[in-house]
Amino acid sequence: MVDKTNIERYIKPTTNNYSKIMIMKKEQVLNLADVLGRMKRIKRTGWMRRSVMYPESDADHSYSLAMLVMLLAPARLDKLKCLQLALIHDLPEILCGDIVPGEMDIKEKSELEQSAMKTIVKSLGVPQLQELFDEYEQHQTPEAQFVWVLDRLDNVFTARFYQNTLHIGLVREFCESALERLYYLDDTELRNELDKVLSALK
Repeated sequence: MVDKTNIERYIKPTTNNYSKIMIMKKEQVLNLADVLGRMKRIKRTGWMRRSVMYPESDADHSYSLAMLVMLLAPARLDKLKCLQLALIHDLPEILCGDIVPGEMDIKEKSELEQSAMKTIVKSLGVPQLQELFDEYEQHQTPEAQFVWVLDRLDNVFTARFYQNTLHIGLVREFCESALERLYYLDDTELRNELDKVLSALK
């Protein structure tokens, strides 16, 4: 008989260390349901401040970012790692909220999000999530840099959709923000390709 209090989940082995994701107890499964629900409930602050009707949630943004990763990641990057980074990069916001740039001191924001992430990791019993979040925040690896840049580029995609459907002029503002981050990308070839994507959205 299957022990329903434990769930063991596997994915196809890859080059990274996350081929075996987790063994979850019943309490952790229930905590996961809470985490996923909160991600769907949090509305993105930037869009609300611009009076966007039906603004995207953190879950919407994470899904959109993951789609960009799937379609734009070059073969030389670990696509699975990129997808993992995209899906967890805003996870702390379920506890500390969506803090927009300039709203809080950078160091204070980082400490708040790290504390929130530690709480989430403890509730789920998945230390790999902390490792992924730290990698994203430091954006030193090629995969983390790529997803970090795409995070801003996704805002431009969303701004273009809102501008087309709600007739609110948002694209130029978010293009400037995405362009600033794009120049941090060490991979010159990839930077040029993403710049073409950004130009197409203007």
